[in-house]
Amino acid sequence: MSMIFPLRRSGCAAKTLRRHFRDELDRGVAEANATISGSLFGAAKGGNVTAQIFWLKTRARWREGLAVDEPVPSADAGSNSEVILTLPDNNRDPELTQVLRDAQQKYFAGKR
Repeated sequence: MSMIFPLRRSGCAAKTLRRHFRDELDRGVAEANATISGSLFGAAKGGNVTAQIFWLKTRARWREGLAVDEPVPSADAGSNSEVILTLPDNNRDPELTQVLRDAQQKYFAGKR
């Protein structure tokens, strides 16, 4: 049998805590988010593909789908169809910007 604890376990209502400790609560949330995002960024830089995909979808606004000017592929399109990926770049991370530029140059050098 599980016990359900009331919201006021310590004798202080949540509303009272928020009223008197708003700055501390906000700072705690910000610090937790910074810690987790730092770990996620480190994992992405370390090669964790799942972390890289998550970062790009949430922070770089990458989405799955076709570019606006790309034709819709037919149902019989083979797996050899060419796809061009346009990478957004906000110049906030010079190291990431350089990695993206290098990858793009390497890709297009192989196409010539």
